[in-house]
Amino acid sequence: MHKFSWGVVTALLLAAAAPLEAGTVRGRVTAADGIPLADVRIEVVEVHRHATTDEQGRYRIASLPAGVYRITFSLIGYRPVVQRVTVGEGDVELNVQLTPSMVELATIQVTASAVATDALSSPQPLSILDTEMLRVALQPSLGATLELQPGVRNASTGVGIGKPVIRGLSSNRVLVVADGQRLETQQWGDEHGPNIETADAERVEIIRGPASVLYGSDALGGVINVVKAPLPDAIGRAGFVRGSLAAGYATNGRAPDGVLTVEGADGPLGFRGALTGRTIGDTRTPGGRLGNSGFDAWGGSLALGSRGSWGSAALEYDGRKERIEIHEDPGEDPDATPFQRVADDRVRATLALPLDGGARLELEAGFQRNNRREFEAADDPELALGLLSRTGTGDVRLHHTLGRFAGILGVSGLVNDATKSGEETLVPSSSHNSLGLYAFEQTEAGRWNLSFGARFEYRHLDVEEDDDLGVEAQSRSWSALTGSLGALYRVSDQVALVSNLGSGFRAPSTFELFANGEHPGSNRFERGDPTLKNETSLNADLAVRVQSSRVRAELGGFEAAAEYHPGEHVHLRSTADYVVGQNTTADQPLAFIPPFRVALGVRLEGTDRGALHAPYVDLSTETYARQGRPDPDEFAPDGYTLVHLGAGVAVPVGGSELHLDLTVRNLFDTAYASFLSRYKRYALDPGRSLALRASVRF
Repeated sequence: MHKFSWGVVTALLLAAAAPLEAGTVRGRVTAADGIPLADVRIEVVEVHRHATTDEQGRYRIASLPAGVYRITFSLIGYRPVVQRVTVGEGDVELNVQLTPSMVELATIQVTASAVATDALSSPQPLSILDTEMLRVALQPSLGATLELQPGVRNASTGVGIGKPVIRGLSSNRVLVVADGQRLETQQWGDEHGPNIETADAERVEIIRGPASVLYGSDALGGVINVVKAPLPDAIGRAGFVRGSLAAGYATNGRAPDGVLTVEGADGPLGFRGALTGRTIGDTRTPGGRLGNSGFDAWGGSLALGSRGSWGSAALEYDGRKERIEIHEDPGEDPDATPFQRVADDRVRATLALPLDGGARLELEAGFQRNNRREFEAADDPELALGLLSRTGTGDVRLHHTLGRFAGILGVSGLVNDATKSGEETLVPSSSHNSLGLYAFEQTEAGRWNLSFGARFEYRHLDVEEDDDLGVEAQSRSWSALTGSLGALYRVSDQVALVSNLGSGFRAPSTFELFANGEHPGSNRFERGDPTLKNETSLNADLAVRVQSSRVRAELGGFEAAAEYHPGEHVHLRSTADYVVGQNTTADQPLAFIPPFRVALGVRLEGTDRGALHAPYVDLSTETYARQGRPDPDEFAPDGYTLVHLGAGVAVPVGGSELHLDLTVRNLFDTAYASFLSRYKRYALDPGRSLALRASVRF
């Protein structure tokens, strides 16, 4: 990355090259009555080291660099525990007791703060979809996969394009990252969605509210982090190779999909490879089939890494190709067959080095190439519009612990080059770069957990001359200072009051600045404003969180989520959210603001019977009100209620289990149009679909 002093990086690497002490953490995990617990998953969060307990509840993690770590302990049916431990030369004994819990809780979050914490202690409103939840919620697009989370909706253009909406904000106002690497998928376009797969992810973490201190521009409304499992290692144990396979089929669109993952390790070396694929035909609605609405996506990834007492290093590649058909208004052109081809390639390299005093230096470099090509008709090979974006990112982060304070000092940079091609002209070719300096600190004092941070970022844009748009060659620059302040007070071990004040910003996109002409994708004439300045936000959150063995709930502002487990086999859940958006300049409602929503669900879990393990039945509803405050030029469909039904069971296969999940979405084939669908004026949303998914580890 140019304009970056690699001499500084070299000096830091040389300073970190001196060997440090290495230690071992060992101990025993038991229930409250002293009975040992086997198969407890243990993770040293900062260095991604894993272990499991044996039949006696014992574990051992060797060759840990000296430092301060958070270690998590989790087992289904028990409340996870996060412990802080200081490792030096020699052994550290850490014994833990787990308490039973009917509520399934994610162990940690790594997106909303510089230091990993449990979800109860997150400084910002946060949702986590772990592996099991993703398996059931998986949809073709990122927006559709996440749309039932509190405060999150899906702005859709058919099944292939789904943009996450957080509290009414979407596109370039919501930042999507993959394991912390920010993605550039040209989300400024109405028909441009995030090109990322969640089928091979371990979890997805969602920040609701500005997070510009840690992530810079575009994290105005929130951040979505798609997190893969850490690479495995075989330190202190025999080498291994293992894998997983999941395959599914949905009746609506005759849609098969699948993901194959193989990983292994030998000593400190680890690897993982994955293949993903899905194909979907035309969508069926209660009003009939939507012509030219299919979607295909194929992808793969490969990661290699090593870790030990010296630190860790990894290199990862992700590739994805999509073909997206765009259903057009049949009243205007019933035979239209436009489509897009999108190719996305990403490379990411990471290096983590322990330093004296328990500090840790992390370096990360990434490159992404996103090539979007749009065609007017399936039988016309002529390129209508091509948009090629190449993005390089670099981050240097110093994690430190000083007494009760733990935090991060960071430098991040970005270089982007965007070029256009084809017959149509939508945006001029351009390049931009940015540099950000930030700090984020956390501390605990008795029942209080405090966090605060600040960031300064500078962004520069160079635009090429474009006669078709009437744009002269020129440059623009923006800078922004953002901050955040959070406080959490634990009323008890189960109840916490949380407040957070944060600011965010977003530099204007080239499209917003210099568009000048008809945009076929949105059927509008677009005209940019070259005088635009930073868009900023100031967000205040106040919430109460409750987590016990039977209840998990969070209530804050116009968002609420709750789970209640009256018995071992009955689980109740509900969410509700509402957004009000007002254009204060025009004194009228903002466009594309989601209406009020309530979601309810009940899950019944049975006991194991012979070869059938963990059977369940799940019934859920989503109720959407009609948007009573639309923009004057918007169409507001009627409100509606959807009913979904699911069931599943696990069957022993060899030394593993085959999980079978059956889901019926829109059980009663309800006719409806989502307010956030771009098809809402002339097409209904999908009708009933039965989906069967099978997954197994081997």
